[in-house]
Amino acid sequence: MSELLNIKDTVQKFAEVLKEVIKFDVEIVDNKLVRVAVTGEYANEEEQLIEKGNIYKIVLKTKQMIVLENPKENELCNGCKKFDECKEVCEVSYPIILDENVIGVIGFLCYTQEQKQRFLENRESIIKFIDQISKLIALKVKFNIENYRLNNMLKVLKTVINKVGECVLLVNSKNELVDYNHAGAKFLNYNKDLKIEFLKPETKDEKYTFTILINNRNYYVYGEVYEFNSIDESYKIAIFNDVADSNFNDANIILDEIKGESEYIKELKDKIKRIAKNSSTVLITGESGTGKELIARAIHSLSERRTKPFIAINCAAIPDTLLESELFGYERGTFSGADPRGKIGKFEMANGGTIFLDEIADMPLHMQVKLLRVLQEKTITRIGSHQSQKVDVRIIAATNKNIQQLVKENKFREDLYYRLNVIPIHTCPLRERKEDIKVLVQHYLNKYQVHFNRKGIKFDKDVLDMFYRYDWPGNVRELENLIEYIVAMVDDNTIIDKSLLPMSISNGKGEILFKDEVYNLKQLEMQTINKVIKMCGDSTEGRLKAAELLGIGVATLYRKLKNYQIDNNEDKIK
Repeated sequence: MSELLNIKDTVQKFAEVLKEVIKFDVEIVDNKLVRVAVTGEYANEEEQLIEKGNIYKIVLKTKQMIVLENPKENELCNGCKKFDECKEVCEVSYPIILDENVIGVIGFLCYTQEQKQRFLENRESIIKFIDQISKLIALKVKFNIENYRLNNMLKVLKTVINKVGECVLLVNSKNELVDYNHAGAKFLNYNKDLKIEFLKPETKDEKYTFTILINNRNYYVYGEVYEFNSIDESYKIAIFNDVADSNFNDANIILDEIKGESEYIKELKDKIKRIAKNSSTVLITGESGTGKELIARAIHSLSERRTKPFIAINCAAIPDTLLESELFGYERGTFSGADPRGKIGKFEMANGGTIFLDEIADMPLHMQVKLLRVLQEKTITRIGSHQSQKVDVRIIAATNKNIQQLVKENKFREDLYYRLNVIPIHTCPLRERKEDIKVLVQHYLNKYQVHFNRKGIKFDKDVLDMFYRYDWPGNVRELENLIEYIVAMVDDNTIIDKSLLPMSISNGKGEILFKDEVYNLKQLEMQTINKVIKMCGDSTEGRLKAAELLGIGVATLYRKLKNYQIDNNEDKIK
């Protein structure tokens, strides 16, 4: 399609303006002699390849205007297919030139001697007006081409930005969210109706920690903010990856998330309140799924550090080679392929707040030495730097392993253990506080009915009895996952009976995680994995839930399934 056809409606309006002013019929063709706009006699013949194109061809070739005062007497009209039918007594053909190329021709036609006489009397002013219209059309075409190129460039740029793992947010001068990339959309939960403000940075780094205020809630992020101005608006664009938890304006909300009516829960909440008043290091131990991170968040939310970041990091989820750079950061140019601007670590991000080191027992020994130094000297050193930096961070660590046994086996440093274990908290497994099951069931039932837009779902009394008999190897997390699954799979006003429960619960035996006669660790692990897979299902989603329940990565779960030759499709262990 030609440039003129791309703006056909606009060209037609120019043709009508010309006709209105000069009182002659107007026709505009493109460089392929396709009629783009027309008035008068040929008004119903738009976008046709015109046959009487001899004069227009010459204009397209010479880039010069042609005025024919007596068309039938001019040799230029010889050979025209419409020569015998031609009623024109005067004709003007004017080139439309863009960047020295003729992209079309404006033709205006006189059919009466009166029209011809009026043209001859006002020739100079009429041609000048046609020249102005020609230039305006060319300008409009140029604008359209540039706009097309710009839009294509923006599409390419947006595609690239969407491939970037960092969050990108664009905000106008009124703090209204204008746009975001895929990562930013996920961070904002795909909500565009937000007020966002970028507050002052916490560090003086080129790439720094700053605060994003979203609907009166603070988020601590690590990245950069750029400002730029358009013709009538100013914008800010934030690019960041690491996001710390928001500040806790209502600490009681976090504490209330620890559900239960048992003596253990009451004592735990009292202990959290006392611990929150100081900045001593805390070590939380207990089985997977017992809420160790929730306890850490509650301590932070009740402390004087609650307006500062809470940074959580899983020491087992990060490869040994990357853990040091994640915790302490690195200087620019330290690694090939890394961010050339350098990066601050989690300890710097948490400065003034709290860092939660989950799965601390899986931290490599060489990193334990570096962590011990942070605890002793309150300083960190980025990789590639010789300069130490002071940090004010409360450390809360957690593990589901017997860390004292690891100390005896020389797999965990004794001095670090005592540094971490200033204030110990041991979480109670769900099987030892079954009086909390009813409260937890109701809490998660309400939560997931809202989440899945369900209502009227209830549990049969027999089901609750089965819950009390079951041993809950995955603790509260297993219970929550089970209720989430059930609510997602049923309709409104359903009474949950045992037919909707996994076999491990509905068989009524209260299946115990480990049988007394089995002591071999590999056999115990194999049995545990098999039972959890049976409970969660052998689908991809089921294996994801099983990995979370077992407290291991999905890749680790697949490796163990292969090693133990667990075939869940046949419901047996080979």
